[in-house]
Amino acid sequence: MNAKFLMTWFSTISLILVLWGIVFSFFGLDILPVINKSVLLSWESALYGAIMIGWGITLFFIGRIAFHRGDTQLMKIMAFGLTSWLVIEGLFSAYLGVWFNVGVDIVVLFLFTFPLIKTINSERKKSK
Repeated sequence: MNAKFLMTWFSTISLILVLWGIVFSFFGLDILPVINKSVLLSWESALYGAIMIGWGITLFFIGRIAFHRGDTQLMKIMAFGLTSWLVIEGLFSAYLGVWFNVGVDIVVLFLFTFPLIKTINSERKKSK
């Protein structure tokens, strides 16, 4: 298999993941064919935790590579992903009245993007 095919495969699966995220964001987990709906909150909590673990591990390793290489393009991609995640989550939190999480999202967005933006700007100044 060539690299273009594998990239297309990976990109397609990534887009499917985004689309399922949109479906779950708007329609919730109630749309799933689960017999005992009372387990959904516990399952959703475990799922949310697992996603945060995977996302955190991904950010940890990609972030280390980006900062080690001074790769501002990768940092911009990370900033875009983080901003998308936290803004969308914050908007849904506000819509659903979970106001403490709006504050958490703002703080987490700052904590993640501050070093990215600072480094991107620093690298931009160096290259001038």
